[in-house]
Amino acid sequence: MKNFRMWMLFVCAIVMIQIAGFFITGFLMYTGLSVGVLSIEQPIPWLPFLGYLIAASAFSVTVTVLISRFFFRPIHQLALAMDQVAEGNFQIQLPESAMGIGVREMNQNFNKMVKELNSMEMLQSDFIQNVSHEIKTPLAAIEGYASLLTAGLPPEEQQEYARRILESARRLSSLTGSILKLSKLENQQIISEKSWFSLDEQIRQVILTMEPLWSEKNLDLKLDLESIFYLGNEELMIQVWANLFSNAVNFTPKGGMISVRLKRTGQEDDRGKNDGIQAEFQDSGIGMSREVQAHIFDKFYQADCSRNGDGNGLGLALVKQIVGLCGGEIIVESKPDHGSTFIVRLPARENLLYQAGSIR
Repeated sequence: MKNFRMWMLFVCAIVMIQIAGFFITGFLMYTGLSVGVLSIEQPIPWLPFLGYLIAASAFSVTVTVLISRFFFRPIHQLALAMDQVAEGNFQIQLPESAMGIGVREMNQNFNKMVKELNSMEMLQSDFIQNVSHEIKTPLAAIEGYASLLTAGLPPEEQQEYARRILESARRLSSLTGSILKLSKLENQQIISEKSWFSLDEQIRQVILTMEPLWSEKNLDLKLDLESIFYLGNEELMIQVWANLFSNAVNFTPKGGMISVRLKRTGQEDDRGKNDGIQAEFQDSGIGMSREVQAHIFDKFYQADCSRNGDGNGLGLALVKQIVGLCGGEIIVESKPDHGSTFIVRLPARENLLYQAGSIR
């Protein structure tokens, strides 16, 4: 499209030169005949050439002025804006209503780049602040309780402080482990070490390991798990189900309900039938606003209403990264005070879903 417009501009320029040359030549001839310099009996052969020469010169000057106005000025603005970006100013924006071939698109792309750089800088700043906060909190607790242990307290209090030190150490260990795992996943392009395993049985095992958590809150569990074998990394998929189910337990009040469903899905597209897997984790918890939903997959993000001592804001970021590496997607549906539903969709075209017991 751009080449076509440039060719059209070139053709228009040639036509304009021809038309201008015709009128200038006619004007010179009329003027010459009027003042008696020319006569019809003795035409001047070089007069048409002079007319075209003058027309081409005038057009060249006009084009030069236009290029300086509509071409070099945007480039000059871009150069100045790049200098601002190099100095760390990611708030600068170029006008997206600029005229000229490619200028508007160039400015739009520059503005997108600056917005991305600004977003990355904010994420990096937030990441550093959150990591510092999350690490300093358990370290401060460990230091405080350890100081109390040296004060010659009764054995009962010593045991309590020792228990709190252990909890803080485990929290710190979990945080550093999650950071390292997320960093590894972010630099990973494919999932290795794949094997066949029962997806429904894996989810059941995850729920059973967390039995003390949901039993203590007297939660009503509803499981509808279709028998599905899946080819993937078993350890990574455990991370997905564990994080989603623990979130549902944490944010569901006592006596609430959690529903977990696993099923095959299928839809027709231009390549034929596209089979897949869908897992849903639905709870009757506190729900989320649209603002919270927009950030729940960001690293270290924790809504004010959900801050507690158990989370570090990395669980859902890990889930999204793992599901993305699997070629799938995760969707959240939620309303305040109406619970939340997390939907994980995994492709299974190359996995070939099997009934339990069909793999030898």
